[in-house]
Amino acid sequence: MIKFLSMKKILKRHLQIDLPSNRSAFLWGPRKTGKSFWINKHYQGVPLIDLLKTDVFADYISRPSLLREQFQTYKGLIIIDEIQMVPDLLNEIHWLIENAGISFLMTGSSARKLRRGHANLLGGRAWRFSMMPLTYFETQGFNLEKIVISGLIPPHFLSDYPIQDIRSYVADYLKEEIASEAIIQNIPAFSEFLRIAALTTGELLNYTNVGRETGVKAKTIRNYFQILEDTLLGFRLQAWKKRKTDD
Repeated sequence: MIKFLSMKKILKRHLQIDLPSNRSAFLWGPRKTGKSFWINKHYQGVPLIDLLKTDVFADYISRPSLLREQFQTYKGLIIIDEIQMVPDLLNEIHWLIENAGISFLMTGSSARKLRRGHANLLGGRAWRFSMMPLTYFETQGFNLEKIVISGLIPPHFLSDYPIQDIRSYVADYLKEEIASEAIIQNIPAFSEFLRIAALTTGELLNYTNVGRETGVKAKTIRNYFQILEDTLLGFRLQAWKKRKTDD
C-alpha cells in the first residue's frame, strides 16, 4: 500500500509485490502513477539505480557493463528505475540473474523503447506487475465529474489545477516520448489524434472514423493506437464473443 499526499489530501494505493529471493520483476506503468514513490517507500535500504539522474544515466549508457562490475559479488535485490532509458542494461541483468543469483525489480514507463531496440526482455525470467491510474476504490469516494475533469493519474486527481497539469503532461509526452524518439514525423496530427482518442474512450474502435476526424489514414491511426499501448497510456478492451456450445 502506498500513499499520495497533496497539500490537504492523502490517497492510498494498493499494490503488493512479494518477490521470492530468486525472482525478478518488471513494474510497468505510465508516468506519474507512483512507481518511483512506491519503491522508495517500500524498499528502503535496497540498492537503487535511478536512471532519471543525469550522472547515473551517463555512467550506464556509456558503459552498461558497469552494473556487472559493481554488483557481481552482491547477494540480494537491486532496483532499477526507468529501465527503458538504458535498454542494454538488460543484457547485464540477464547475466547477473543467471550467474550471480541476483534479483532485480525494474520499473518502466515505455515498453516501446525496449521493443524497438529489440532489447532483451529476459525471456520469462522476470514477473510482470503494473501500476496504472487510480481505481474506483482508491479514489475514496467516486466523483464522476471530478474524474472527467482531472483524470485518474494521482497528481492530477489531487491537483487544484488539473487542466493545466494535464496539458503539461501531454506536452511532455509529445516532446519526450514521441518527438525525441522520432516515433512519428507528423506531431500536429498525433496531437489531434490524442484529443480525438480521448473523446472516443470506451466506444467501439473505428480506425476510419478517427482517421477522418484526425486527417490521416486509417492505417496510420492503427499505428497511433499501438503507440498509446506501448507507452502505457491506453489499452484495448477486446469485444466479448459468446462461445459456441454444443446443444
